[in-house]
Amino acid sequence: MNGTNRKIFFGRRRGKGMSAAKDALIALRMGEFDIKLPAKGPVDLEGLFGSRPEKISLEIGYGDGEHLAQIAKKNPDEAFIGSEAFANGNAAMLRQIIEGGIGNIRLFPDDALLMIPHIPDASIDRLYILYPDPWPKPRHAKRRLVGPANLREFARILKPGGKMLVVSDHPVYIAWALMTMGCQDAFEWTAEKSADFTRAPDDWETTRYEQKALREGRVPIYLNFVKK
Repeated sequence: MNGTNRKIFFGRRRGKGMSAAKDALIALRMGEFDIKLPAKGPVDLEGLFGSRPEKISLEIGYGDGEHLAQIAKKNPDEAFIGSEAFANGNAAMLRQIIEGGIGNIRLFPDDALLMIPHIPDASIDRLYILYPDPWPKPRHAKRRLVGPANLREFARILKPGGKMLVVSDHPVYIAWALMTMGCQDAFEWTAEKSADFTRAPDDWETTRYEQKALREGRVPIYLNFVKK
């Protein structure tokens, strides 16, 4: 397994609100939805979902799962994979899946970069990277998810014409993402005017984090890229 530049999750894995009930929920129910990586080779996507889905989306770092749960509910004929290393987020995601009866989501409750090498080539239709940790200090730049080595893997797993959406409200990360994407040739930025990156996509599902950012005057930027 190689080709990524971040094999270790650097952030916290648990928050203060992680209760015994949430731990129990993960222990009792995560096994129904989690992705178990093979010792080598690709994940069996057909086995994950019972049949080969026509469309598969991947969200890296789904937080509390609000966006992922909503888009999966709106698109029941499509398949969705989500990854999140933060235990609180995994508990929140599980609760939404169970209470909402959502059957088209599978989860990897760990660092996505451990899973991505096992995703088959050209199998993902859409990749969501929403509000990733900006790691704003220069010495931490290599920890940023949108980086050269990771982009090679993202390009590998996306189908030709597949879409990658990167959303951030942090100026350092936005500048970094645009600079990094400008130095590669696997993706094309689709923006033609400012409204293309300052306005949320038509199918966008907002989150509590985003609403808080807007209330505090932070402006989300929506960067849409297409795999060539």
